[in-house]
Amino acid sequence: MTDTHTRDTQWLRYMVLHQEREDKPHQHAGTVHAPDAEMALLNARDVFVRRPECVSLWVVRADLIFTCTQEELALHPDWIESLQPSGNPVEKYYFFAKLTQKGQFTHIGEVEAQNPTHALKIALQAYPDTHGFAWWVFPVKAVLKSTPDDIAVMFGPAAVKDFRDQANFHALSVLRKLMRKQEVEESHES
Repeated sequence: MTDTHTRDTQWLRYMVLHQEREDKPHQHAGTVHAPDAEMALLNARDVFVRRPECVSLWVVRADLIFTCTQEELALHPDWIESLQPSGNPVEKYYFFAKLTQKGQFTHIGEVEAQNPTHALKIALQAYPDTHGFAWWVFPVKAVLKSTPDDIAVMFGPAAVKDFRDQANFHALSVLRKLMRKQEVEESHES
């Protein structure tokens, strides 16, 4: 049997949360793999900000997100009530909910708690009208966020149509020219 954990060469997985406009909450956009949070933020910009509007990006390591589904709570209804605060220091947690089957996880608010399970309990009590299909909580300190100073540099190029239009990416025609040139050079060598 091989120990795949120690042989894993895959980079860390980060959840990407984007905000399309100032008056909208952050929503889950997808995931990226990166060696660290800063590279994850840059990868997220490249992958998720090419077409949609964006004023803010957050990334958080996927393994730091505590997830709970509606089914899990239904199977263990007293689980959430049995949770007691631990002796850990209180910290802030973001609370996200998947409100519809097809929708993305959406930022609902923040709570202060001593651990992720305690944060979920407090969040469900603090936001009782959040009837979601699943919930996420994760520490605020675990999130790397774009700053207001980043807006022009990170998101400005996406506003230009040429940047978003695939017809302006000539990689295929350039690749074909290079391949033809290489074939010609190889035929002259033989």
